[in-house]
Amino acid sequence: MDTPINTNRDGRMFRGPEAVRSLCVGLLILFFFIAAAVGSLRTVHAAGESAAEARIIKFVKEIYPGGDAVRVRLTTIPAQLREKVKIVNLSFVRIPDVSGDGVCSVEIETAPGRLRTVQVPFRVFTKRELYVLKEAGQKGDTIDPKDVVVRETYMNGKGLGYPASIEDVVGKVLKRDVPANTLVTYQILEDRVVVRRGDTVTIIAETDKLVVRAKGKTVDKGRVGDVIRVKNIASGKEVMAKVVNSSSVKVEF
Repeated sequence: MDTPINTNRDGRMFRGPEAVRSLCVGLLILFFFIAAAVGSLRTVHAAGESAAEARIIKFVKEIYPGGDAVRVRLTTIPAQLREKVKIVNLSFVRIPDVSGDGVCSVEIETAPGRLRTVQVPFRVFTKRELYVLKEAGQKGDTIDPKDVVVRETYMNGKGLGYPASIEDVVGKVLKRDVPANTLVTYQILEDRVVVRRGDTVTIIAETDKLVVRAKGKTVDKGRVGDVIRVKNIASGKEVMAKVVNSSSVKVEF
């Protein structure tokens, strides 16, 4: 369809409203094409940076079993690696320590035949499960499986303050009152008391050649592994014995 043409008073032709709108649309489309082109150039540059970082991260992950079990964060990126460079060699200046901190040596080619080495510090985060209490708990409450929800996260270091498995949580007792959604740590847990004062238990005394059992009454309360006082019912003698379970204690020589 032809564009309508109008003529002004001095005889010069000018385009109508439709033509003006078409011109504006055309300029707008041209603007977006230019912006997209600039964005593409930036993306290519960013991809060059990401490629260098990805290679370093992959190199670090290779010393760990199961690539998905760890994440690597480069602490700082030298300016040379922010540009598109050729990585010639990778090695460790410092292997990751117990906190996951290490340093990687990166040999790059700055010009044909010219090499330079830069150091990249990094931190490794290991995937692990943490345990969270669904509801508020009170001091002395025993934790059941239904009380706990599992959350996966990545953390640096060995996480010695956190239970390593659900078995290390279930059956334990809260040391203090805690609100709902509390992250479970060893600081809020303690073993359950399995024998109370006055409980009747079996005292086991064992040597390489002989095992003797006798009935006794506990003088102290105790958890599994605690050493408590127990009175032999037959002889009336008190002995120190380790709590084995809720019904027996063992005298250790």
